[in-house]
Amino acid sequence: MPYTHWADIHCHIFPGVDDGSRDMDESIAMAEQAQAGGTSLIVATFHAGVDLLDAKRYRPLIEGLNAGLKERGIGVTVVPGAEIMAGFLPDHLADFTINGSRYLLVEFPGSHLPQSASAILMAYRSRGFHPIIAHPERNPTILRDPRRLLKIVEETGALVQVTADSVSGTFGRDIAACARYLLKKGWVDIIASDAHDLDYRKSSMAEGMKVAVKLLGEERALKLVRENPWAVVEDRSL
Repeated sequence: MPYTHWADIHCHIFPGVDDGSRDMDESIAMAEQAQAGGTSLIVATFHAGVDLLDAKRYRPLIEGLNAGLKERGIGVTVVPGAEIMAGFLPDHLADFTINGSRYLLVEFPGSHLPQSASAILMAYRSRGFHPIIAHPERNPTILRDPRRLLKIVEETGALVQVTADSVSGTFGRDIAACARYLLKKGWVDIIASDAHDLDYRKSSMAEGMKVAVKLLGEERALKLVRENPWAVVEDRSL
C-alpha cells in the first residue's frame, strides 16, 4: 500500500520557477532531504498567478527531476500541482489541480482573509473542484480568530492544510500556537512542507510531525501525512 510512506502535497521544488528551488541541483537536494524525513512522494507546486498561466510548460521539469532522482537512487517521486491564488480565473483551473485530480491548493492573501472567501471556494466547488486551503495558520485573520476558518470549512466543505514548520515553531510562537490549536480541534486534514529551500523552509516534515504526534497520537498524526494526502494525489475522497 503506497501510503505507508508520507506524501507532501505542497512543495516548491520546481527548479527556477518561483521563489522556491533555484535550480535542478537544489531540487534534487530538497527531495533527498524530504526522503530522509519520511517522504516518498512530492507534489511540485508553484505560485500560480496572472503571469504563470501555462501549467503545461512545467511538466518537462518534473520529468527531468524524476530522472535525476532515479539516477541518484533517491526514492522520491514528483508529480505536478500548483498553489493558486484565491480568485484565480476559473477557466484555467483544470491545468492547476494536484496530479490531475479534482483537488486544488488555494492560497488566500497573506495580509487578510477576504470577506468573499467562502464565495470563492464555492465557485470552485460549483465547477467540480475540491479546494484545499493552504497554510491558514499563517493568515492574520485566522491567527486572531481561528473560528473564521471553521466557518469557511462548514460553509464550503474545503479541506485544510497546515505547514509542518508552523507546527514545529519555525515561523514563531503565535503561528505555532494557531497551528497546534487547529490540530487539536481536528480542523486539519493534511500536513505538508510548503518547502522553498534546504534551510529555513525545508522539505523535511519530521520536526513538525514530532509535535503533531505528541498532540494527536501517532495514528491520527500520521493520517495527515499518509492516508489523506495520498487520497488527494490519487483523486479519492478522504
